[in-house]
Amino acid sequence: MNVHTLPASRCPRCHRVVVPPARLCPDHPVTMEAATVSNLGEVVSFTTLHSPPEGFKAPLHIALVELDGGARLFCHGEETKGIRIGSSVGVESLDRVFYFSHMGFADRARLFWRRAGARGEKVASITKSVVQGIWRGRSSGDS
Repeated sequence: MNVHTLPASRCPRCHRVVVPPARLCPDHPVTMEAATVSNLGEVVSFTTLHSPPEGFKAPLHIALVELDGGARLFCHGEETKGIRIGSSVGVESLDRVFYFSHMGFADRARLFWRRAGARGEKVASITKSVVQGIWRGRSSGDS
């Protein structure tokens, strides 16, 4: 999964970041500044609607995703199988509709490798990712 950016806006007063960009801050009437955020984030909550609202096809998979830049947004997905709260996902925008895709173990390892920096930090980050993957595998197997 490639790391990209999404257009956003940031409030110069409270520093709140919103995606998609907004003209005014949602918290107070201050003009927002243009910004960008990483398209990578973590699942805060998710669900599958088997009886979605009119105009949507069932099943409708949606997730609330917090992007690395702090913005939270609702996204559509192909499925929620394998998704957990805290799962790493990538977000893409198509015609101002946001879609999430789950990042598998290999994607997470590549991401940690790029983000970790110095060699010692890279090894520690990859080890942490491996341990988390094993722990999640055991936790989901107990259900």
